[in-house]
Amino acid sequence: MKKQNTFLAIGILLLSTVILFSSCKKKADDPVPVTNPVFVVTSQPNGTDYFDIWAKCITDDILLTKVIIKDPFNISYTYTGNQALWLKDEIVGFPDTYPKSSGTWLLTFYGNRSANGTSFVSNGSLLITGKK
Repeated sequence: MKKQNTFLAIGILLLSTVILFSSCKKKADDPVPVTNPVFVVTSQPNGTDYFDIWAKCITDDILLTKVIIKDPFNISYTYTGNQALWLKDEIVGFPDTYPKSSGTWLLTFYGNRSANGTSFVSNGSLLITGKK
């Protein structure tokens, strides 16, 4: 009888341990931080009063949705990318010519990474010195 009670106690203890540990929530792996693509922006004079803007993404191949360009006076210009493929390190010029206004121009890039479709919003800036 004593052996039977000992086996019963051990069985209950093992069963309780299995139930306890199987019901514990497992900790998920820490998520990998996702960084936005990085853009390098530059300009080229176009006459004395205007300039062209060029950009390249130095981290990813992307599908560009649009770029919003704000001049130092907060006037916005929108370039529609139409999901065009920009390869990493490909230099792309915007089709418009911009008035040469001194100060910091802000560019906001919207799109998706071509590798996995993950959307992003990235910022860039361009300092223009000289006229106006």
